[in-house]
Amino acid sequence: MKTDRRDAEKLAQSYQAGDLTPVWVPTPEHEALRDLVRQRAAAKADESRAKHRLVKHLLRRGLREPEESGAWTHPCGAGSSRSSSSTKAQQVAFADCIAEVLHMGERLARLDKAIDRLVESAPAHMRAVVEALQALRGVAKLTASPS
Repeated sequence: MKTDRRDAEKLAQSYQAGDLTPVWVPTPEHEALRDLVRQRAAAKADESRAKHRLVKHLLRRGLREPEESGAWTHPCGAGSSRSSSSTKAQQVAFADCIAEVLHMGERLARLDKAIDRLVESAPAHMRAVVEALQALRGVAKLTASPS
């Protein structure tokens, strides 16, 4: 059963009673910035997965992170742990893990620069909101950007 008529009547009654609140429709520029921030969040998750794969690969080979560091902070540090007893297949898999972590880091840097450029060229009202949010302690440009 179609309810268009009943829905229209209910909306009209809610409007007359003042129960409806106005909504804000994002501009195309705002939606574009949101898309970019969402893409950056996805890239960060991809980077985290790539780093986990690298650590798990090293653990399967019996290698641990250096004692002075809590974790493999950079894949080049993991490169020094390459042992001469590795097979060719392990070396190729290891090199691929490192390449993926480096690629994800480059991807994040590229998206960060794009977000910076887009915020700088955003309309004045949007820039004002981002700048006001950054005045709060612990809120940087990425957190202040709409998502």
